[in-house]
Amino acid sequence: MVSPELYVALRHSHLGLVSLSVALFALRGLGALSGAAWPLRPAARGLSVAIDVVLLLTGVSLAVGLQVSQAWLPVKLGWLVAYIGLGSLALKRAPTRAAKALAFVLALGCVTMLVGVARAHHPLGWFA
Repeated sequence: MVSPELYVALRHSHLGLVSLSVALFALRGLGALSGAAWPLRPAARGLSVAIDVVLLLTGVSLAVGLQVSQAWLPVKLGWLVAYIGLGSLALKRAPTRAAKALAFVLALGCVTMLVGVARAHHPLGWFA
């Protein structure tokens, strides 16, 4: 169990990193859709990876420290895996611009659902 002070610090860090990560993904996705080269350059990719690694570490720390084992956590992780896969398609792997755009919109939808599950602490998220 984590102390209340550590919990607050981890939670605020996690929420801030979520905001940074999603904002950077949105910017990179819009850049990729417009045909810009910078979203795939090492600096942009490296920053994204660095933010996401620390984000993952804070999330794991919260889950372990709070001994979270509710039914909503695997659902949240499922949305995360879908977001990562769709984000990869949106930024690089989809063969056409239309497919990249669709993957981008679907990835942002996954984030929306992931946030809903996390906020509600319920597998149905916004629909609970």
